[in-house]
Amino acid sequence: MTLDLLVDAHVHSTFSDGRDQPGANVATAAERGLHTIGLVDHVRSDTLWLPDFVSAVRRLRSQSPLDVSCGVEAKMLDTTGWLDVPPSLAGVDWIVAADHQVPLGREPQPPATVRRMIADGEIDPIEVLDNLLEATAAAAERYDNVLIAHIFSVLPKCGLDETMVADTDVTALGHRLARAGARVEISERWRCPSAHVAKLLHAAGVELVASTDSHRAATIGQYDHVSDIAGALASI
Repeated sequence: MTLDLLVDAHVHSTFSDGRDQPGANVATAAERGLHTIGLVDHVRSDTLWLPDFVSAVRRLRSQSPLDVSCGVEAKMLDTTGWLDVPPSLAGVDWIVAADHQVPLGREPQPPATVRRMIADGEIDPIEVLDNLLEATAAAAERYDNVLIAHIFSVLPKCGLDETMVADTDVTALGHRLARAGARVEISERWRCPSAHVAKLLHAAGVELVASTDSHRAATIGQYDHVSDIAGALASI
């Protein structure tokens, strides 16, 4: 397969924790020859600025020759697929589902807490993996137009890593994501997933997209890890 490196599907702005305004991000993407940029900012259930963000993206879309999409990034809350998003997502093109924490029980747990729980024998690493897999698949099934952000990036923070996820489990996840129409990003910032996981997801029918997860305009469309993954996928 060919991974399009003239796409950057996940870029943050001053609406959340990015350094540059949306217009500067779009201008930088255009200067670097990209044809598609996803403007994405972090939200929670009580976020109030989303209508203003949507309006800003719409203005940029009408003024730019690029394909400019509007996205929100939200953490996974539980294994039933709920995400920490506002009640209304009017005008949002994509929901970026992120594993900032580990969905355990009724609420997600910080990685440091999960690491301690594992060390104290309160939870088995397999349970952590199973919960994360189920939350990821369920989020894609619960919401429309989902992009899975930096898949498995929370695992190293918990003292685990993606090699602990069985190939059969990655493939099963991929089938569920593909059936739900969800995409998975190849993330430059988090350098995940690996080529091995990317190939398994692709084989399961998942659409893969390039992303920097940039928090400053200077890094938009600048790929190293993503380029390596693109090379590996090109041999398929």
